[in-house]
Amino acid sequence: MTAKNLNYAIIFVIIITTLILLKLLATKTIFYGVFYFFLTLFFIYIFVKEKDIAKKSDIHREKFVNKIAKKYNIEGEKKVKRINKTFYYIETIGTALILVVIIQRFYIGNFKIPTGSMIPTIEIGDRVFADMVSYKFTTPKRNSIIVFKEPIQNKVLYTKRAMGLPGEKIKIEDDILYINGEETDFRRYSNLGIGDKEWRIPQKDDKLQIIPAENYNETYKSASFDIAKVQKELRNNSSLIYELMPNLKFVVNGEETGPILDFIHDKKILDKLMAGETVEITLEDNYYLALGDNTDNSFDSRYWGFVKESRIRGRALVRFWPLSRIGLLDDNHNEILTLSASALKKLKNEIDKTFDIGTK
Repeated sequence: MTAKNLNYAIIFVIIITTLILLKLLATKTIFYGVFYFFLTLFFIYIFVKEKDIAKKSDIHREKFVNKIAKKYNIEGEKKVKRINKTFYYIETIGTALILVVIIQRFYIGNFKIPTGSMIPTIEIGDRVFADMVSYKFTTPKRNSIIVFKEPIQNKVLYTKRAMGLPGEKIKIEDDILYINGEETDFRRYSNLGIGDKEWRIPQKDDKLQIIPAENYNETYKSASFDIAKVQKELRNNSSLIYELMPNLKFVVNGEETGPILDFIHDKKILDKLMAGETVEITLEDNYYLALGDNTDNSFDSRYWGFVKESRIRGRALVRFWPLSRIGLLDDNHNEILTLSASALKKLKNEIDKTFDIGTK
């Protein structure tokens, strides 16, 4: 290893160590601020040093191909050039794919909408760009269209509106969404799934009790059901809780509310619930009510409960396909323009607080 490569390795180790320590010790805002600083520097370096990197890559690839040719007795200049060209294409396509994945995961997401739950705002087959940065520094505002990892199978991304915020009480009556007892007029909402219940949306530090109605293990044993199979079915599709665990209750600060499916994926918690034991948890995150615009045909929070804040990946902002319907998606257009400034201001405040920087 050359001295230059050793320096790069040391810098890389320092960056990774710094990020790990910040993840463990600092606030989320500071961690992501430093993370995006290093990640953006990396992209700037690649852009500025593009020609130098390409030259070095060509030299290393040529040396590698010559070693292969020598080892396997490949003769003829054309054959060696063909191998070199093949590796060049593999290297180029591989690098491009890695960069695209990083950009899509951490900067601008590109999503195809598979269902009609957001009609008429988003149609089936529409493609949208989502801002994957802002929610690392800010929290979702009401009526924003969020992209999140669903809590049902814990596999795919959903796109819905954040209509209920942490700590609020919501109810749907006569096709009207009520928040903290006040009528809203955003759009019509059906009470399918939720019925006439009033739910309190959980927030960080709330006390959650999950209370089973019976010892489900005994019930399934007496009916000769395979308990392990039932548990596997629940972990694979937690929306089945009310079918496989009838009358299970979620109680937050003494008030019964909607389901929080995240805990059904936890085997230890599920074991206790199946055995008829009440589980008590202090919540470590905020939660949101996510609803689809196509209220009569949307599988959303009314059926499967609340969305944990850490599940939210980004905010859908722009429809870019089909071209005939290109445009902004969110109703809060002014907020889009101020979001970056808000995130930077919050990051500065967090840094000042952490390092006790005062102003005179």
